Amino acid sequence: MNASATNCCSFDSQDPRPAVARSSEPFQGDLLPSISPMVETLGLCSRTLATTPNPRMDARHTALSMPEILQEICRYLDNSALVQASRISKQFWACCTPLLWMTVPVHAWDNDYFCANWQRHGSRILVLHCAAHVNLGLISTHCQNLVSLDVSRVQGYMTTKEDQVCMSTKVSGKHSFRQNSNGDQISKTIKEPGACTYGSFLRMTEELIKVLDSNRKLRCLQMKPHGRFPTRLLSTISRMKELKILSLNAWHDFQEYSLQLIIESCSKLSHLSLGENDFTRFTLEKLCDLPAFHAHVASNNVVLDQLDYSTEGQNRAAMLDQEPSRGYSKRDVPDTLSPTLDSQTPRQSQIRSLSLHQTGLRQDFLVNITRRCPRLEHLSMLDGWGFYPSSGFAQTLSQICPELTRLEFHEQTLDLRDDFFTSLCQHFPQLKWIHAGMTGFSRGAIEAVRSHCRNIVSLNLDGARGVPSQSMDQILRTCSSLIVFSARGVVLNGRDLSHESRWSCRRLETLVLDVEIYSTMGSASGTAHSNPEQHCCEVQESVSIVRKRVYDHLAELTRLKVLGLGGGHRVGGMDSGVDLTLTSGLGRLESLHCLERLDIRRMVRTQSEEDFAWMVRNWPRFRYLEISKSRAYTRVDDKTHKAIEWLSRSRPGMTLRLH
Repeated sequence: MNASATNCCSFDSQDPRPAVARSSEPFQGDLLPSISPMVETLGLCSRTLATTPNPRMDARHTALSMPEILQEICRYLDNSALVQASRISKQFWACCTPLLWMTVPVHAWDNDYFCANWQRHGSRILVLHCAAHVNLGLISTHCQNLVSLDVSRVQGYMTTKEDQVCMSTKVSGKHSFRQNSNGDQISKTIKEPGACTYGSFLRMTEELIKVLDSNRKLRCLQMKPHGRFPTRLLSTISRMKELKILSLNAWHDFQEYSLQLIIESCSKLSHLSLGENDFTRFTLEKLCDLPAFHAHVASNNVVLDQLDYSTEGQNRAAMLDQEPSRGYSKRDVPDTLSPTLDSQTPRQSQIRSLSLHQTGLRQDFLVNITRRCPRLEHLSMLDGWGFYPSSGFAQTLSQICPELTRLEFHEQTLDLRDDFFTSLCQHFPQLKWIHAGMTGFSRGAIEAVRSHCRNIVSLNLDGARGVPSQSMDQILRTCSSLIVFSARGVVLNGRDLSHESRWSCRRLETLVLDVEIYSTMGSASGTAHSNPEQHCCEVQESVSIVRKRVYDHLAELTRLKVLGLGGGHRVGGMDSGVDLTLTSGLGRLESLHCLERLDIRRMVRTQSEEDFAWMVRNWPRFRYLEISKSRAYTRVDDKTHKAIEWLSRSRPGMTLRLH
């Protein structure tokens, strides 16, 4: 057997390939309940095919003898299974090898076998994530079929001794004395650290331009800019007609005019990412008025074409404000500021998705940048800060981006309360995605979603402590279009479930929430009862009825693929809650045949071997489990420890995550 079949994918134990590297069809869990048994079956069929006198007698053998069908089957295997399948025969090796080299993750560059053989398989690489030490010159020579390229970790090139000294010291503006190989002391004038970094960034972009020229069908580019965006790189990107996704996260020394150039010149972009930045000092007031911005730049004597020194690429807006008469360019401003822009008629942007993850910004910045994206459909602001919208923000945004259907403000700020989300729902009744976890989303916003957003598909309320239990039940009873509902950390009291009606969201595929059954008011207040034994039976019967009702509601969600449950505390210390055990009523969930992922790490009660055996037997697609360890997990006789050990042996294709 060829040795490359054994080692060609040992550098990638995970499966980071995006949809472009896989089959366009979704994963069919009923066809492949477990990867390893299928690989064994394929190997058995292949060996039988070699010894069968007349393979045409068996339709299964005839199908496996066709490379097209075999390669289509292999597209559904993960990388570890592909390595196993590639060892079966030469035919399997020929089908699996292109899939193994299709995606290169970052950690692959730490593997000796990969570094020694990637140039030979460069034409098969479609998705490439570069490490910090990658030589982009070799990438441009050997990889010419790239679809996605990530160079955000490439630190740039230092070609001169002066740059090396600059990066090796933290002293700026003074003389540094170092010893050369002969022991003599030499004096070097150290530039500012930002200047050297921008110079290395410019040299890296020169190599990146060669990579882009050799991959004209590139669809996704991720990079980390520094200072002014080079004109040559901008011109190269503008000529790439297939480029749809551009990620400019962690833009050091952000330049407003460079962003204007990118939006105007790259008219084919559909997704722009500007995450991990601090834009609180910027408003982009002149971003929408291109002639006025040109006049502002010209009045400050700023050259925007190829500059002489790397120091001139830094953001000197503060310097110009303090010293208006001082310019940092040594030449006059040309009449045409950029060959890629028309100073009078800006191009219509096609950006439909804008990502501002982990970004600090003001309302003016967001309004002005969305003005340049009138066809925006998706706005994501996850884990940001500094955004405090006014009462008229939603109305202004609806006039700027009338096609907006997806809004994500997860972990933005707790100051985003009901009035803000209510205004959004009133002005955007077409919203399908609302992610408002870790915000002030509460009862009033829930009512606005039910009243205005009739076509809501995904609602995320993780950590929204102000959502009452009754509102959770109402949203599940009335929003029939829901497919994803996540409310991690938000408690649904089983006693609040309606007796007459059921949840109408029968299309639900993802459900995450905490379920508790609280004690009755009498027992909670501590009032005495005439017959304590009779009172205990009444409470126990009441809890069992409520628990049965919760399980019945869950059992009707037959399309459920992802289920995450928390809570499960005992009620009054006597009876267990909804803890997904056979003793509490797990057998009622037999109808969840589509369930693939189960997350019970926030659940109090630990499951036994019998509980997991029931899940494996009744949920054929079940292949991913997240569970928390008990305090006695290190003991061999612990119930959870035994159950996990049994599950790993009986279901080798399952992914287990212990917390």
